[in-house]
Amino acid sequence: PLDTEYPVGTTNITWTVTDDNGNEAQPVIQTVTVTDDQAPVIAAVEAINTTADADTCGAMIEIVPPTATDNCSVGNVNGTRDDNQPLDAEYPVGTTNITWTVTDDNGNEAQPVIQTVTVTDDQAPVIAAVEAINTTADADTCGAMIEIVPPAATDNCTVGNVNGTRDDNQPLDAEYPVGTTNITWTVTDDNGNEAE
Repeated sequence: PLDTEYPVGTTNITWTVTDDNGNEAQPVIQTVTVTDDQAPVIAAVEAINTTADADTCGAMIEIVPPTATDNCSVGNVNGTRDDNQPLDAEYPVGTTNITWTVTDDNGNEAQPVIQTVTVTDDQAPVIAAVEAINTTADADTCGAMIEIVPPAATDNCTVGNVNGTRDDNQPLDAEYPVGTTNITWTVTDDNGNEAE
C-alpha cells in the first residue's frame, strides 16, 4: 500500500487513471528516494586493567569487539591498536588504546569509541645468588682491597643496576677490614618493583 514505510533506496510509484468512458491515461511514474543519514552507534566499552603474565613484560588478552546498532544494517565493528599490533597480539606493560569503528551499509560512520588496555607489572626482579668472599688481609695492613663484582639481576621487563650497600657504610671499593662485612644487594625494575 502507498501508506506503508518506504525502504532506503528508490521505490517507483506508477500512477494510472481511467475515465468514466474507459479511456486510460498514459501512466506516470513517480520515484520516492529514501536516504539513510543516521550513523550507527557503538556500544560503550569498559577499560581493561590487568597484570603482566608471569615472566613476560605483557599480557595476552582476549579482546571482544563491542556491538553496534543502526537504523538499517551495520557491518562488523573493527578495532585498531595505537601500537599498530593485531588485537590478539600481546599487550605490553603500560596503556594501549584500541579505537573501535564501524560503517553501516549506507556508508555512515559511527563516532569512534576508545578502549584503554592497561597492563601493570607486579613481578619483582631477582638477584642472582652470591657467594661469600673469604680472603686474608693484605700484607702490612689490617684489611684487604677486594674487587667486588655486582651480581646479575633478571626481570620479566627491564631492570636497573644492582646496588650494593656495605653495613659499615663505606664504598664498595674501599678497604675491607679484618672481620666480616655484609653487603646488601638491591635492585628495582623499571616499573618500581624491588627485588626481595
